[in-house]
Amino acid sequence: MSSVATTCALDVPVAIKRIQTIHKHASDVTKCCFSKRFHLAVGSSDRTVSVWEWRSGHGFEEKSYSPLTHHKYMVTGVQFDGDANILATSSLDGSTTLCDVETGRVVHTFVQNSCGGIRSSCFVANYKYFVSAGDDGTICVWDMFRRVLVRTITAHEEAISMVCCSTDSRIMLTGDTTGVAKVWPVSELTDTCGKSTPLYVLYDCHDMGVNSADISTVTAITNKGKVYSALTCGNDNLVKIWQLTLWKKNTSSHQCAVEMVQSLKGHSSTVTSVCFCGGDATLFATTSMDKTTRIWRMVESNNAVALQVLEGHTRYVNTCGFSQDGLLFATGSNDKSVIIWDVKGHLDLNVKLHDSSEDLKSAVNIRRDIQIEVTFRKKVMFTNAVNSCDFSNECKYLVAAGGDKTIRVWNVDKSEHIEECKDSPLYAHHYSVQQMIISPCSSYMASCSLDGMTVIWDLNTLKQKGSLHTEYGGARSCSFSGNSELIAVACNNEIVFVWKIETLQLVAKLCGNDEDVTCVSFSPDSRYLMSGCVEGHFRIWSVHPKKHIISETSIIVQDKAHEIGITSAHFVIKNPSRKSHSILMLTGGSDAVVKIWRLMNDRIDFKMKFVGHGSDITCVKFPRHITTFLASTSLDKTARIWQTKTGDCLHVIDPKDAILTCCSFSSNNKILATGSLDKAMFLWNLPLDDEDATSIRKSVGNYSNNPQNINLSRYNIYNNTVNSTMNTHPKRTG
Repeated sequence: MSSVATTCALDVPVAIKRIQTIHKHASDVTKCCFSKRFHLAVGSSDRTVSVWEWRSGHGFEEKSYSPLTHHKYMVTGVQFDGDANILATSSLDGSTTLCDVETGRVVHTFVQNSCGGIRSSCFVANYKYFVSAGDDGTICVWDMFRRVLVRTITAHEEAISMVCCSTDSRIMLTGDTTGVAKVWPVSELTDTCGKSTPLYVLYDCHDMGVNSADISTVTAITNKGKVYSALTCGNDNLVKIWQLTLWKKNTSSHQCAVEMVQSLKGHSSTVTSVCFCGGDATLFATTSMDKTTRIWRMVESNNAVALQVLEGHTRYVNTCGFSQDGLLFATGSNDKSVIIWDVKGHLDLNVKLHDSSEDLKSAVNIRRDIQIEVTFRKKVMFTNAVNSCDFSNECKYLVAAGGDKTIRVWNVDKSEHIEECKDSPLYAHHYSVQQMIISPCSSYMASCSLDGMTVIWDLNTLKQKGSLHTEYGGARSCSFSGNSELIAVACNNEIVFVWKIETLQLVAKLCGNDEDVTCVSFSPDSRYLMSGCVEGHFRIWSVHPKKHIISETSIIVQDKAHEIGITSAHFVIKNPSRKSHSILMLTGGSDAVVKIWRLMNDRIDFKMKFVGHGSDITCVKFPRHITTFLASTSLDKTARIWQTKTGDCLHVIDPKDAILTCCSFSSNNKILATGSLDKAMFLWNLPLDDEDATSIRKSVGNYSNNPQNINLSRYNIYNNTVNSTMNTHPKRTG
């Protein structure tokens, strides 16, 4: 049958056209999904997954390793991660398999806790977690980086037929075969100690079962809260549009209101899937057992109309999906085929499609003749993840702490030989240590933990000076003031606590943040205190450095400093010898972007952003008293050295499969320490130019993200033994 696009309801020109049909599978096509790099994954009842890649002049061509044949029963889910490096496939055999997109190699397999069949699955929390659900009514939450089961939640009394998550990872929808739908807070689902109760329950979402749902990428902030648009469909032949409003009930929980906006009739049989168009939030599509696909548009906030009916399949249409830029649209059917549609009506098989984010990366790395020689120095093993590390000012001490609840301290002599102190490791916390810092005066160090306690240590004696307890939840981040007289602590709520070090007296309790605070940082002159939150906003308070008086309200509020959330911040003074010196602030976010801001006279201005990392930024740091370059670490398993004047990425540090969590420069800026989830801390030699103490020595050569063409000297310290290996990289250690 030839494909037909007919116009309905509105007098608009037909735009969508069919450009390719894929016949590959031996049975029904159950799921299809695009990656941001224009891969296409197709799942089928024949137990296989085919993977395709767009090639100009040919359209979608099958990858050499395709099809994937690791499942034993029908494939019910295919999803690419944000970087299109991993393809997750789920099946009624009760397993989710993670595959390398380029090679097809199976990286890992998650098996449903009850071994029951998986009917729906999705990535959540910016691809940090994966949720699978199915026949037994339970939700399994998996950590994508540690590859472990975080928790299992009994969510529905019957089989769960659909799960989907909002792009900001705030809410998740689930629906079952009886027609019940539930709204869940993602932060609680991914927290091992979080609640397992839904925010809202719709007992009559659809008669006879909810088949599919999607949440729009576009949200609105109102005086009532954050507003989401959602679609659902079911066996009652209906498509429903919902408005979900989310607001904070108190410091630790949210509330949600759900209102049906419109019930859409048009399909003559069961509606099998719904999806919003990523490139146009007012456009969405629905598929049905009536063999058609309908394209709809929201013409008003409470009114959607059918634009077109796509006909081309000879049997039930099971699934559909838009590419992220909204250029392509795919439909899969019981007729065993996948049809690729051109949404705008002006593409053909000769068009060149590419990830637009690559343009941003290439724009940053314009100067490809710049490269720095970073050499590997040491690798120190821990028994769990390393969350934080720091050097003292005179480079006498190096400290680190993490998931094993311990704090380790090393002495660093003048020849930069590093040896662990005899009293190390130190024990004080009951849960993971989130941050470990040394005061600017190098007399104290502080450790804050998820147990809600911040401990102040005498760095010279390694004895506790005292402990500070927050009123709510765990302590996430801490920062000493530049004069080492105050310490600020951010907790699992919107409050920042500030104490005086000498007396351990509470100086201020700063409120005003709308969301959970993720990081805090004092400016070097002790005049400003910054807090960043999970929504991507930051606030700055004014501080009197001598009287220890902090403004009751923030003097600066920067909305949407980062698109998703702020994860790290760091200050440095530019030109401190001048009277009119300015302060630079560095921020990193879950949007994989690093930004520099200029703070002067109680005003903040955006200065520059650095794009190149492929996932969340975990830490950002300026060198000591230098503003010409900076370092950042990311969940993409790399650290990067950036030049602040041009925005060039001078070097990519790749310790091979180690997800980096933190970084710190030594006082002479010749050593960079990086911590990782891989139970290791890496030390790197940086070629600081002796003639110019503010610049890194550069060498001419082809820019490369692959450090294999750099000679590395490797020294592993483990159980007090030292091994030397030339020209190799550190291997990942369990």
